[in-house]
Amino acid sequence: MRWNKLILSSLLLLLTTTKSETINTYKGYVDFYYISRLSDQSIINLPYRIFSLNVDHQNGDLMLRSTIALEHKLRKDTYFLSNNSPTDFELDMRELYLQMFTSWGEIRLGKIIHTWGNADENSPVDIASPFDYYYTFDSGIDKKLAIFSSAIDVYMENMKLGLIFSPLHNTHRTPQNDDEFPIKLPVSPSEDQIMKIDGLPYELGAYINRSFSFGDISLNYFTGYDRLFNLSGVNGFGHGPSLSNPYIDVVYGYRKTNMTGLGSTIFFGDLELRGDVAVFNTEDENNSISRTSPYLPEFYDSLHYSYPLNEKARYFQTTFQLEAELPFDIKFVGQFFNYDTLDYSSDSLPLDEDVSIPNLEISVDELDPKNIFTPGYGSSLAIMTKKALILSLEKKFFDDQLILTASSILDIDNTDYDGTSPGYILSFEAVYTIIDNLELTVGYTNIKGDKDHPLGENYRLYIMEDFSHIRADLKYSF
Repeated sequence: MRWNKLILSSLLLLLTTTKSETINTYKGYVDFYYISRLSDQSIINLPYRIFSLNVDHQNGDLMLRSTIALEHKLRKDTYFLSNNSPTDFELDMRELYLQMFTSWGEIRLGKIIHTWGNADENSPVDIASPFDYYYTFDSGIDKKLAIFSSAIDVYMENMKLGLIFSPLHNTHRTPQNDDEFPIKLPVSPSEDQIMKIDGLPYELGAYINRSFSFGDISLNYFTGYDRLFNLSGVNGFGHGPSLSNPYIDVVYGYRKTNMTGLGSTIFFGDLELRGDVAVFNTEDENNSISRTSPYLPEFYDSLHYSYPLNEKARYFQTTFQLEAELPFDIKFVGQFFNYDTLDYSSDSLPLDEDVSIPNLEISVDELDPKNIFTPGYGSSLAIMTKKALILSLEKKFFDDQLILTASSILDIDNTDYDGTSPGYILSFEAVYTIIDNLELTVGYTNIKGDKDHPLGENYRLYIMEDFSHIRADLKYSF
């Protein structure tokens, strides 16, 4: 709240002290959305943005940009028995920032959604803004969160330099214990299980982009603390010298990660090639996790053992994209995504009982920290698979009044001996413009996952099968 008031006051002060012609522009939409499962036709009760409004106020070389949204979710109690409040929406200030244009570039300050990378979606270098996992299947900035930050872009002939700084640690929005959400998190730690970050948890990013006649090349760097929590270690508490009834304290934290990325866009006539590759170096800085027991500290008053995991890892992610115009004016977009761990080291956890840890319930006989390593940065696809092939075909009819799209996400990791994919997401969508600014969208999505996958019933796409659905939304833009 303090950062909100400080930034808003600064933006208004700068605008009111500048004398120039002012221009106000606005745009937005109202969206009525329906989604139900294929299995039993039950409504999938997930939040969506029923209303969004973008307002820009320009005063000379200064511009105040804002995006306000109403997020709607159906009430669980429609009979007003346990809750008599009629409210079923939340107001969200998606963006609010000041933009100042100069002779050499621009400066931005406030709550900003940042977009990096050359690939249209699933870019591993597009990490400056966190993901909102409730909007995993949306595109572009609709599935991203703004962060309180400052940014500078400098233009020099065919080059562009950019810097981003945030004094805060920004994490993904991950649903906690939400049965409606298709991607289940392995654990939902409480706040007292998370180790606090020492010092200022700042985030810093920089990039340089060089344009050529055939396309462009970019180099990216980012440092910050992970967007997703990780297992940091385990403590064992007892009552005095006794360990007859111990309390096992599973501790989570956020690793420090540095990313170096390289990307490019290349044009070959009607072909367009895009690609991003990133290498991540990550380390758990919690060398000591010793603390007072968060559970019944008056009884569990002695720490008998403490095992920090001390993880260090290096992993990479790549996304390559091909875009082409096929016969009959069909637009084709294909992507290949790949992720793997290059190096990993950690201490062992010599436990004598089973515990709940990220990615799966696992017994101590099978415990290997490398097997439960989860990347805290990169593409959102990494939570589903290490290798994926994304294909999309789009065809427009009647002067773009009707747009048909067929798309698929194929898991090509752990394929069968005959090359069969163990899981896929198949979608069909039709967008029809009824009148100007009024669109009707109807979609179908089918998700399949092989329960004989090496991960068994913990295989992500197998868990997501119940999210197979039909959907429809009516959107009016203004």
